[in-house]
Amino acid sequence: METIRINCEPNIKSKIVEFLNNFSSNDYKIIKEDVSFMNDKKKLEATLEKMANGTAEFYSLDELDNYLEKTISKYED
Repeated sequence: METIRINCEPNIKSKIVEFLNNFSSNDYKIIKEDVSFMNDKKKLEATLEKMANGTAEFYSLDELDNYLEKTISKYED
């Protein structure tokens, strides 16, 4: 089986479901949206927007390494 995702207005959704009723329920399965997927999607869209408008903060590998070293050292004791 293949999966497709459709964003649509509620009135269109009812028409799509009505159309699907013409087929056997063995031929398709309606999958409800995953809440964690939707939350991740919102976070990624916000990050992408920051990157697009120039407000995102970027770090070099050295800066990341320093940050990780400090964080790890806090919990080593």
